[in-house]
Amino acid sequence: MSRATTVVLAAHPTVGHTSALRAIGAEVRARGHATSFAIVHARVPFASLWPEPVRAASRLPGDIAAEGAEVLELTASPASLWHAARLPRATGQAELEIALALFTSGVDAQARQIAAHVRRTGASVVVGDYLMPAALLGARLAQRPFIALYHSALPFPTDGAPPFGTLLPETARGSDGWREAEARLAQMCTDFDARIANAARRLGLEPPGDGLLLRPISRDLNLLATAPELEPGLRPLEGKVLMTGPCLSKRAALDDAGRAVLDALPRDRRIVYVSLGTVFNDQPAVFRALIAGAAATGAYVVVSAGASLEALADLRAPSVQLFQRVPQVPLLERVDTVITHGGNNTVQESLAAGRPMVVVPFGGDQRANAHRVERLGVGARMSVADLSVDAVRSAVESLAAPRVVERARDLARALEAYGGVRSAADAVLDVALAGSTNERPSP
Repeated sequence: MSRATTVVLAAHPTVGHTSALRAIGAEVRARGHATSFAIVHARVPFASLWPEPVRAASRLPGDIAAEGAEVLELTASPASLWHAARLPRATGQAELEIALALFTSGVDAQARQIAAHVRRTGASVVVGDYLMPAALLGARLAQRPFIALYHSALPFPTDGAPPFGTLLPETARGSDGWREAEARLAQMCTDFDARIANAARRLGLEPPGDGLLLRPISRDLNLLATAPELEPGLRPLEGKVLMTGPCLSKRAALDDAGRAVLDALPRDRRIVYVSLGTVFNDQPAVFRALIAGAAATGAYVVVSAGASLEALADLRAPSVQLFQRVPQVPLLERVDTVITHGGNNTVQESLAAGRPMVVVPFGGDQRANAHRVERLGVGARMSVADLSVDAVRSAVESLAAPRVVERARDLARALEAYGGVRSAADAVLDVALAGSTNERPSP
């Protein structure tokens, strides 16, 4: 791989859908190649007054540029802000419907922007989040290969798992509610296919096919940042698929605040880490229940409180330390148990670190992640509605069992063999430097 190339990465502006791509981009740049990151940028007035998902989205382009990637700001459609504002208040399949409407808003214009950028920069490949159809169509318009990145095998059919996007327990299989959820998911899949097909036709392209939501979407390559060990019951996947293991960012140099977090940790006590991620952290009541339950086990509790920091100030104690944010990856190496909302980043990083998890999901893929870690034997799933000090204490104590701790460590050891970001970057550059195009007919 002696000659240099350019890789275009693309995703919608959420931390969960950009983190693995950013890590891959950093590895590609470290090998002497160039990257651009195509991301929808919603410029909103009075950004501080919008819901946290919108605020977080508005910050991401600047964060990515600061990492050294050229940023291509894609135009947000007027409808996208409406969908983004509604998303935090929706649950279950209603949430999935809004998310799919958001991810297919403005596809035509965004695909044209990506294609023009690819031609201008001479990029060899487009690597996009699997829920970024504009990246797929932009690559085809520019006649470049498209690589889809999946953070897990989450959308794909799995034996024993409820229909994608539902709140149903596995015990509901065969019920009227289960059948209704399957029918609703089938309709969402049909609508998703139709939106992409219509956009393709408007761009002068052949539609990419049917069933795009529940099967590997790219005919060139699909990278899954997971491993068979993490996907119990996953059915065989069609097409070109490579599992790389979790694609995690390299550890950044610690600043003074990060060192302060790690220096405060005791060496002779169990440590429980509590985090509700970057979007759902404005939940002081939930934090209070989680912190009280964790502290009731006698453990030292360290909290990444985000927007809830001030509201929780009265909980500070010798055994409870609160921070607005923490250096999560190095922190995970020091803790014993993680309490999380189940976001992709925290779940993948905790699995890679071999740490058992209590998962308290709020929506979206968090519920599927909660099911997954429970089925893997390394986690306990809890509902926000059922939180209590005793319930949280019992869940945390159950994860201290030797069989759970050893199971988590075994999974972490197995994941090391996959290579993660290195394997993903190898695959991306292999496709980029092969000089293939997207002129082949759709299968």
